[in-house]
Amino acid sequence: MHIFFRVWRGLSKLSFVNVVLASLVIILTGTVLGFVLEPETFPSMFDSFWWTMTTLTTVGYGDFFPTSVAGRWLGIFLFLFGIGIIGALIGKLVEVGATFQR
Repeated sequence: MHIFFRVWRGLSKLSFVNVVLASLVIILTGTVLGFVLEPETFPSMFDSFWWTMTTLTTVGYGDFFPTSVAGRWLGIFLFLFGIGIIGALIGKLVEVGATFQR
């Protein structure tokens, strides 16, 4: 559990641009790997993108879900790391908005 706090502290110190880039990398990685690892479950790249975004934002509608072991490992990766990065992105957006408002 200690490692997650260290990762979170590191994320909070990243610049806005780095957080955006990290978010894009996580989103693209989840989308492409989901499409490649689960072609029956995600017949289009958009379906894989949809699943990645619902997973990262913790909405999880349940309309798509991985069925293979490799796909489930991808889901676990997105749960653990993607949610933190998306949370950091939202925090940075709020920070930028507050700075702009002042």
